[in-house]
Amino acid sequence: MQFSVDTDRCVSYGLCLSDCLPRALGMDEEGHPYIKDERLCMHCHHCLALCPTGAISVDGHSPDASRRLLNAWPRPEQLETLIKGRRSVRQYRPENVDPALLRQVLDVSAHAPTGVNARKLWVGVMDDMDRMQAFREDVYARLADKALHNALPQCRRTAFFAAAPRLWKEQGIDGIFRGAPHFVLVGNAKDAPCQEQDPLIYLSYLELYAQSLGLGTTWCGLLYWCLQLMLPELLPELGLPETHSFQYAMLLGEPAIRYARTVEYGPATVHRIQWK
Repeated sequence: MQFSVDTDRCVSYGLCLSDCLPRALGMDEEGHPYIKDERLCMHCHHCLALCPTGAISVDGHSPDASRRLLNAWPRPEQLETLIKGRRSVRQYRPENVDPALLRQVLDVSAHAPTGVNARKLWVGVMDDMDRMQAFREDVYARLADKALHNALPQCRRTAFFAAAPRLWKEQGIDGIFRGAPHFVLVGNAKDAPCQEQDPLIYLSYLELYAQSLGLGTTWCGLLYWCLQLMLPELLPELGLPETHSFQYAMLLGEPAIRYARTVEYGPATVHRIQWK
């Protein structure tokens, strides 16, 4: 790994040492931090983020390329409105999201936390509306063929996936994809410490950031169940490696509608835990 200290900037506060959870850092005789044992470092980069003078560079990340956080947070009422106002969009405009904007969403979302800072997510994106349409047609055709030959796995969702191809063909009802131009699939390494939790955290960050930019998102359990239960043979074709398991899906695109207000549910129902 790469770890360096700008000794002209370092003032030996020791904050980096105090916040190093695995105790990988030490302080030399001149009062500058150094890596005692690379095997202990979990590459969380807290040392870089915490240093008030920007003296530490690690793993190719420089403090000069970072953003200062002082007074940089959104106002609490803005975040409250975003959290209360976000909704799963059910109607999308038939157009591609600007590629630069889509790239921005994915780049920012990649900063979402993962358990033990494992950062082993696999993220796949369908970024072209024409390819999305071809995939949509293929999915409904495969479902129709399996339904015809009674080859759909039996579960409480089988009836929906058996009917979905007919509704698409006869009425143009896109029950699975909601007419969205894009989707994001997330998997996690099978040996990741938080295999199921990391992808859901990632998509939560992605949704809030995407909606702050005016984009629509949908937590798409139907696409997840379609790929996980009905058509799992598609996952390798979509690029999911054998080392990873598929965890969830989200639709993405320019919304065809705009919600006018929040829905206020009132105070949270919370169980106050007491201990003897």
